[in-house]
Amino acid sequence: MGVIFRDDYDDQQESLMKSIAIGNTWQFRIFKVKAMIWGSIASVATGGVALLIDYAVYKFTDSPNIIAWLLG
Repeated sequence: MGVIFRDDYDDQQESLMKSIAIGNTWQFRIFKVKAMIWGSIASVATGGVALLIDYAVYKFTDSPNIIAWLLG
């Protein structure tokens, strides 16, 4: 005896979900690695821009840093 109201469509859906789950594991891992790499690059770039802005404020104004200049 089988499950009530189970048909070929349910079997196809179950098979598709199994193959999708197997196929997406490596894609998800690569996505996580790419996200970590791009996140690290964005963090370093943001820090570099903040450093340059802070140095420019120090060099071209009388304030010692950007916080003092903003609160000024």
